[in-house]
Amino acid sequence: MQHVCIFEDYHYLQLIPLIYTRAVFELRCGLLTFLERICKYYSGATITLFCRDYLFNVLQEKYPYRINSLFVTDNTYLFVNGRAIFSTSIPIEGEEEIGIQDNTIIYARLKGENLKKVSPDTFLTKNGIELFKGIIPVVNIQVPMVHYFWDIISLNRSQIEKDFMIFVKEGSISGRIYDGAYFMNKDKIFIGRDSQIKPGCVLDAENGPIYIGDHVTIAPNTTIEGPVYVGNYSTVQSNSRLRGGTNVGEFCKIGGEIVNTIFHGYSNKQHDGFLGDSYVGLWVNMGASTVNSNLLNTYGNIRIQLRNDTINTGKMFLGAVIGDNTKTAINTVIMTGSVFGFACNIITSTYPPKYLPSFTWCSSNGLKVYTLEKALQVAKIVMKRRNKEMTQAEETLFKLVFRLTESERSICKEAMYGKRY
Repeated sequence: MQHVCIFEDYHYLQLIPLIYTRAVFELRCGLLTFLERICKYYSGATITLFCRDYLFNVLQEKYPYRINSLFVTDNTYLFVNGRAIFSTSIPIEGEEEIGIQDNTIIYARLKGENLKKVSPDTFLTKNGIELFKGIIPVVNIQVPMVHYFWDIISLNRSQIEKDFMIFVKEGSISGRIYDGAYFMNKDKIFIGRDSQIKPGCVLDAENGPIYIGDHVTIAPNTTIEGPVYVGNYSTVQSNSRLRGGTNVGEFCKIGGEIVNTIFHGYSNKQHDGFLGDSYVGLWVNMGASTVNSNLLNTYGNIRIQLRNDTINTGKMFLGAVIGDNTKTAINTVIMTGSVFGFACNIITSTYPPKYLPSFTWCSSNGLKVYTLEKALQVAKIVMKRRNKEMTQAEETLFKLVFRLTESERSICKEAMYGKRY
């Protein structure tokens, strides 16, 4: 029996606000999440997940894998960093070995006594690598790694192409294609079962592949320019323009002009308005005519705020990261390099601040704390509208995120938080 363990490491905090309710390896890039991609490479292996303890119950509900505990045998185990994007599999069998990049463990092949030393904390602490130094041979390896959300956005377009080439290989047309739909470079277009491509749609795969999942509806007069991914059960509204790098997760409703933007799942941007070079979390709703900027008028590098730190991203094009359960009102204008946390409510008639701590109610009157009770109530209503019930594990995690993000809200001056909604 082959064994693969996919782990989070101590860099996970650099990926806030996206990682509050999910492990790093559950983030999307290309056609797949990091976890799905690794599992495809090791389809016959027994999978174990190492994550933060407070994610245990939610992950246990989602996956049939062992979580945060190893079933130790005499076999060799391969440990794989969940932030890495591999273009090929690392052999499971072989001599013990640690693959390192910039003093970060990318993979570890372990067995025997060394295997018994390993726990999730081995990788979630900065000094975990010291456990093996001088004991196990170390090799340098170079693979794409994500450190911040903008790394995922930067890699997304090319990763759609790579995943299509590795896992899909060639086009295939299923579902219902209405008269008047037009395909360009059909060999690079995949359309899943029970999907519908309505009249007037143009799917142009000349600059990259297009992958449309199962039970997807592409409404009339929509243009899709690859590379693009649209996940199962999602809807693209009429007259939309999905440009290169658009990556739509399952059960989303999307409209307007989208470019190089990732929607994690169950999120809505149904109306006109531009969204570019951004990452949108789970259960996000964007009001009509919500737009964002992804380029400064100065054409300079974009700086963003993550909690106490201001970081020069080195990127000329970068939109926003929008945490799970965040909502924007109609005509919301999002500035370049914005970071909106978990469960924010944005209803201002002016530009919202570029940084909004999690559970912030942002209106023309300033910033208020969005109370846990109200935010949780709204989240449950939103899920019910999609025939989903929040589980006890999800509710517990939602409440925990409120406590975990108190330090974020303390960054804003006390005067900005008065009346609670």
